[in-house]
This record gives sequence, C-alpha cells and structure tokens, in this order.
Amino acid sequence: MTQRPQNLYDHYHAHVYFGPATLAQARALCEQAGRLLPVTVGRVHEREVGPHPRWSCQLAFDRAGFDQVIAWLEQHRGGLDVLVHGLTGDDLADHTLHASWLGHEAALKLDMFRR
Repeated sequence: MTQRPQNLYDHYHAHVYFGPATLAQARALCEQAGRLLPVTVGRVHEREVGPHPRWSCQLAFDRAGFDQVIAWLEQHRGGLDVLVHGLTGDDLADHTLHASWLGHEAALKLDMFRR
C-alpha cells in the first residue's frame, strides 16, 4: 500500500497524470487548483516528459499550503493518479524516497537521475 503524502519538506510538486481520454478532466482539475489553491500550475504536457511515464501537469506548492492542497486533490482528483514529492535538490531521492501517491503508483523513468 502506498503511503499517504506527509508534510516533511519546504517545497513540493504534485504531478497529475492523465491520458487522451482524461485530458479534459485533468486540464479542468489543474485550472481549478490554480484558481482555488496556493499552487503554481505548470504546463499540461500531452506527452511524456522527464521521468513521468504518462502525460502530466505539475502543481508546485510549499509546506504552508500542503494540507490544503493534498486534501483538495484527494477530494477532487476523480480517479486521476497524482505523484506527490518533496523538493530537496536530489532529484533521484525526490522521485523515490520522498515520493507518495494519490491513486495508483506508476513506475517512473529514473535512469535520467542515476549517477
């Protein structure tokens, strides 16, 4: 079972995952998050980028907004999977040791972070 995200770091990313069939849902979710929450909304990527094995949109937030953002995402994600990770300056650790999921966990493409 995947551990629920915990507020342990100063800054975070939440990556909302989606595909062609859920693009409109994900776009609406991220736009609404940007209007209602203390987040910075990144681009809606209609392709795989970085370590992400599916299309995604990044929400950036900090420790102060963590509880509000996570509770809202849990309530409104509508079955979309969300990777949540702390930002510590160590990309490999951030996407593994400091990562949690809302929904189903996906295997990330971590080779880009290996030293």
